[in-house]
Amino acid sequence: MSSSPCTVEIPAEYSKNAFLKKECYMQKSSFDQIASSFHPLIVSMIKKFHIYKDYDEYYQIALIGLWRAYQKFDESKGSFSAYAYTTVRGTILSHLKGTILYEERETPAEQNLLSLNEDPSLPVPLENEIIKQHIEHLTGREKIYVIEHLLEGYSYKDIAYKYGVSTGAVKNWGKAARKKLKASLLQE
Repeated sequence: MSSSPCTVEIPAEYSKNAFLKKECYMQKSSFDQIASSFHPLIVSMIKKFHIYKDYDEYYQIALIGLWRAYQKFDESKGSFSAYAYTTVRGTILSHLKGTILYEERETPAEQNLLSLNEDPSLPVPLENEIIKQHIEHLTGREKIYVIEHLLEGYSYKDIAYKYGVSTGAVKNWGKAARKKLKASLLQE
């Protein structure tokens, strides 16, 4: 840490009181000073976790973690830098985990649009023939999504298990497939 604990003399009866030490330390360093001194740590941690998409959001989350460390720090239990590091890291990882769980559980409405707009009047052979024409330009995994999810009705979880990937990966296959199918249908 850039600033050292304050050297104000504390009367003997209060010398073991960690609250006074903490308050004295906090008076010497404002949170802005601490945040600026921990900026390189936060940036390196975000890079370490390969976060590029929502960089600003995760930077703010890291600052929230640093603020929590700043508020809860007890000098008698160790150095502030070690405590801040683990608190910031834990805050970022916790948010990453929550984001991943949210993405796996929530399915955007557009993913189900193709299955909701089924026309039962089309005969199955004609439907399969038309679909095969439109999926020729898709990748292998995108074809798997179209055939197994949209045509055969398998769930994301079943497809993910069958091919040894995450449900998020299967959803991404579907997203790419729908995007390409939409573009090809609009060209016609």
